[in-house]
Amino acid sequence: MKINPHITFALIGFSFLLLFGCASFEYGVPQKVAVISLPTGASVYVNGDAVGITPMEMSLPRKVVHEIRLEKNGFNPAVKYFAPIPNDQAHNFIRFGLKEDLGYYVDLEPGTMKADLKSELVPTSTGADPFERMAQQALEADRRLEAGEITPIDHKYIIEQIIEFFESKI
Repeated sequence: MKINPHITFALIGFSFLLLFGCASFEYGVPQKVAVISLPTGASVYVNGDAVGITPMEMSLPRKVVHEIRLEKNGFNPAVKYFAPIPNDQAHNFIRFGLKEDLGYYVDLEPGTMKADLKSELVPTSTGADPFERMAQQALEADRRLEAGEITPIDHKYIIEQIIEFFESKI
């Protein structure tokens, strides 16, 4: 018995819709991306939803922009974005069909997002006596380390930021 090619194509198309659903057409197929922060251990929020702790990998739909918010106690929050950017396949002369509908002609950039979190202890100005201000900030970092509020790695990172700030201003 010979099967009609139109019926075969319709069955394959229907199966594909059942597997991937309408969301894949609207938002695109998922792409693996990575989120890294310095220091590590920041909470990661994607479009307002908590998804994990840095460093981490996740899959995001590739046809829409995603807001990534990183938060860590003692550091200012960082907001970054994964955005769909045309890839090499987007330069094809003819683009249509399922690859177009599912977003295979775009990739989320950057593939690996790195965020340097700035400590709350880094001042915005040097004040009247920069050396005294720098010492105060360093002592506060030491106090937080001794109280167990921050890790030794966080402490090192904060002290480096404080020194870098004052070096650039003096």
